[in-house]
Amino acid sequence: MNNILKIALPIVIGCSCSVNAIAKDFTTVTAGYIAHASDTLDENKNQFDRTLITVANVRAKDWGRIATVGIFENLEQSSSDPQAEALGEAWSTFKFAGVAHIKTGFVPSLNYMVDEFFFTNTNGYENNMKLGLSYDMKLGDAKANIGAGVNYVSIDNAGAKFTGFSGYALNASVQYPISDNWGLKLLYNGVFDRDEKHAVGYTDSLDGKQHDSGYRLDLAVNYKISNAISACLTLRQLDSWYGYKTSKADMMVLTTSITF
Repeated sequence: MNNILKIALPIVIGCSCSVNAIAKDFTTVTAGYIAHASDTLDENKNQFDRTLITVANVRAKDWGRIATVGIFENLEQSSSDPQAEALGEAWSTFKFAGVAHIKTGFVPSLNYMVDEFFFTNTNGYENNMKLGLSYDMKLGDAKANIGAGVNYVSIDNAGAKFTGFSGYALNASVQYPISDNWGLKLLYNGVFDRDEKHAVGYTDSLDGKQHDSGYRLDLAVNYKISNAISACLTLRQLDSWYGYKTSKADMMVLTTSITF
């Protein structure tokens, strides 16, 4: 059970440095900074470099596990471009992510999956809930989870206003321990065939077409400083994903975490 628990939290927040936690139940507090490539900011004028604080919790029972995280971005309300203020993105943003993997009971390692992501700021809100199945697996020393399901959305943000089912989603996470202190993680989240009312604003800067699909891809390396403290470097690419709407977006996320 403990090894499977180490999969849960990174699925939720992408780069938590608590992969070495061994308790069944644990809480992780993370502070960090999101730094974008310069061309990403040129193409996404509503985005900017900003701070990040998260509080995450994992709970496990015989029936499965639940991981939740509260995410606070840009508490200092900074902005790299004046246009971001006009678009509402220069304000502090609160996000909530959570995932539940409930054992089906009839196939080992197969779970019912509920994956939730919500954010709000002065510009509006968006709520995405993925309902489907997930599967836990171990590949040598690597631990993995893959999940797929339908995507239910409620959004009133940046010109998009829609409530209902909007396409389907695929999640995948792989963790590999390089040594006792070093580890690698790969995370993929994809959405496909979004409703056109949900996909408002996701227009490619090159071909001018509206994109009904998008993804998030993370490659992270983490270092365990002590049993409780870790540091993490994540290379991230987003394409038509939440506030990144006009082109592929490249960024680096630096974080430090304490787990108890």
